[in-house]
Amino acid sequence: MQLSSDSFYQAVSYLEHHTESIRVKKLIFCICHKNWENNPNILNGLSMESLVEKLIAQQETLEALTLSLYRLVKTLNRPKIYAGIAKAIVEQLEPVYREISEDTELLQPSTNSQDTHFSDDTVLLEQAVINLSNHPETARIHKLVYAITKNSWENDLNRIQHYGLKNLISEILEIYPDYNSLKEAVVRLVGNINKKNLYLSIAQVILQQIDGLYKTLQKEEVSTENSSNSYSTEIISVRNSHNHQSIAPSSTSSLETSVINVPSAHVITQLETVQSTATPSPPKPEYDILELRLEIMQYTNPLRAKILLFSLLFHPWDRSGQDWSTLRSYALDDLLEQILQSGRSVAEIEGKLYNMAKSLHDSDSHLQTASTVVETIKPFL
Repeated sequence: MQLSSDSFYQAVSYLEHHTESIRVKKLIFCICHKNWENNPNILNGLSMESLVEKLIAQQETLEALTLSLYRLVKTLNRPKIYAGIAKAIVEQLEPVYREISEDTELLQPSTNSQDTHFSDDTVLLEQAVINLSNHPETARIHKLVYAITKNSWENDLNRIQHYGLKNLISEILEIYPDYNSLKEAVVRLVGNINKKNLYLSIAQVILQQIDGLYKTLQKEEVSTENSSNSYSTEIISVRNSHNHQSIAPSSTSSLETSVINVPSAHVITQLETVQSTATPSPPKPEYDILELRLEIMQYTNPLRAKILLFSLLFHPWDRSGQDWSTLRSYALDDLLEQILQSGRSVAEIEGKLYNMAKSLHDSDSHLQTASTVVETIKPFL
């Protein structure tokens, strides 16, 4: 594909000099390579021109590109920030795609878009695997995902990793037909595990990642019922389960394949309306995570806020070296975003934050911090 027009170079130049050019590269790199890259040395070494060329070669239409970006943005920790960046990419490349469609008849609507949409739909699953694999508690996440899938507990990480996290999550989607049935099964499972509070927090992280996959499948089922367009399928191989010590009386059957319907046409391109909550109604007020962070920093100590939020998401703070190391890997924005997207009620968050504050040294200061955090995020829960 020859890309030498003025509109192509203008788009490359605009994206290269964009104030968020690193994030631009992150999005394009992930779409092209199905892998999230955070290393600034690697990103700075990549040519924006070559990235955009590869992006256009893979995403043959503007609609396909928009869908890929839209689905990727929904899986990220800062969807609102990346939605604006994705919109800029689409706007800049629109003239390029228009010229390509005018110059050739090869890019007319295809009767077989299997390859393009296979890549689009896999992004959600790939990103969930990346996020869970890079989490500080990834070992426990692997164990819990395995237990959810196989209905048995396994401590040998090598055995668990032999299955592959991607295959295990794919099997979860087959075993549990909807998000609520999965959530109920997870709650029952965690009730039989030691360190329940810790694993409840880990379960919440897993559910948050898998929730996006269920929402996508539901949309595709609706499209299947209401549309006469052709569909393709994605088949993911899943290994059969082995017998280990059972932790629940009921057993689940292992399925060999996961079939996901993928619509082949008619893409909705509204990147501005990225949804990060599980239920669209009633709509929750929009929030700016940067403004929330600044408000908390204005009225209380941000480190105390991070400790309380960490305790709520993971396990009670014990001042260990491991806790400090894990805490340093999170920005206050990240912890706030996880709480806001966790689906927990105001009463639950408020009660747990106050109880944790009372248990910490200098409880009066921590109680003041807890009050500030609750009042800041309450309108958006």
